[in-house]
Amino acid sequence: MEENDWDWRGDWKHYMRRKPHVVKRRVRKGIPDCLRGLVWQLISGSRDLLLMNPRVYEQRHGPGQRSLYNVLKAYSVYDWDVGYVQGMGFVAGLLLLYMSEEDALWLLVALLKGAVHAPMEGLYLVVVPLVQQYLFQFESLVREHLPKVGEHFTQEMINPSMYASQWFITVFSYSFPFHLALRIWDVFLHEGVKIVFKVGLAPLKYCQDELVKLPFEKLIHALRNFPEDAMNPNTLLPMAYPIKVSKRLEELKLEYAKKNGKQAESGGRVNAAKEQPPETLQSQWLWWWVAVAATATVVVVGGTVVLYGSRGSGWRSGWLISGALIMM
Repeated sequence: MEENDWDWRGDWKHYMRRKPHVVKRRVRKGIPDCLRGLVWQLISGSRDLLLMNPRVYEQRHGPGQRSLYNVLKAYSVYDWDVGYVQGMGFVAGLLLLYMSEEDALWLLVALLKGAVHAPMEGLYLVVVPLVQQYLFQFESLVREHLPKVGEHFTQEMINPSMYASQWFITVFSYSFPFHLALRIWDVFLHEGVKIVFKVGLAPLKYCQDELVKLPFEKLIHALRNFPEDAMNPNTLLPMAYPIKVSKRLEELKLEYAKKNGKQAESGGRVNAAKEQPPETLQSQWLWWWVAVAATATVVVVGGTVVLYGSRGSGWRSGWLISGALIMM
C-alpha cells in the first residue's frame, strides 16, 4: 500500500488507542529504516503541526549543509526565544536523513514545544535550565541504581556534566554510534525523555566493574568511549528498558525545583534573560574557547566552549555554566 493510499492520520491514532502496548513493543524492537521517517513524524505529533500550519515553511532546495541551514534558520525565525543553539544541529541533521526540510522543521517544533511529550526547549534556552535539571536527576539515579559507581564518581569528583550533558542535548545523536542512536530515537519519540535516563544508566551498569577501578583521568576517557560490545543495541537496550525511573524522575524534579527556590515549570521553560540583570548573566553565562592538546589545556575567553579531541575527533563544543563544564 502506498503512503498516499493510507489514511495515516486517522488510522495511526485509531491503532494507537486500540493497541498502545503493541506499538510500544514494536517501536522498541526498532522501526524499519524505510518507514522510520514517517513513523517518527506520527509518534511525535509533527504531522499534525504541519497540517495546522500550511505554507509556513518556504522550502529551499539544497543538499546537505544547505538543508540543515534552512531548517535551523527557519526554526530560529519561528521561535525567537530559543533561536539557534549548538546541539540543535545534531538533532536537525538526524531528522533530515529521514524526511524533507519542512517535515524536519515541524518535528523539531514538536519536540521543543512538547506536542506529545514534555517540551525540550529548556535544553537550549539561556543557562540551559533543563540540562541542569536533567543532570541533577541523572546524578541521583546513578547513586540509587548503581551505588558503587555513584560512590566512586563522588570520590573521583566526577559529575554528569563531564560526560552526560551531550546525551540529553542531542539525545545521543552526537556521542553514540549511529545505528544505536537510531534505535534510541525510535523509542525516544514514542516514550519521551525517560529513555535517555534509562539508556544513560545502562552502559554504566554494563561497565561498572571496570569503572569503579579507574582514576579520574581514565574515567573521563572511559565515559566518552564505551567498549563496542556495550554499544550493541541488542545488548544495551534490553538492559535499559526494565530500569524504573518515571516516578523517581518526578520526585527529583520537585526536589530540584525546591532546592533552587523556584517552582518547576513544565518542560523547564525559564527565560533567565528576563529574570536576571545583564551583569548577573555575564558572570554566570560565559562562553569560552578551549583548545585541548595531548598534555595541556589552553583556555581563552570568548565565544563557545570548543575542545579539540585527543583521539582526532576534531573540535567539540559545550558550555561553562556556573562553574560546571557542559560538554557536547
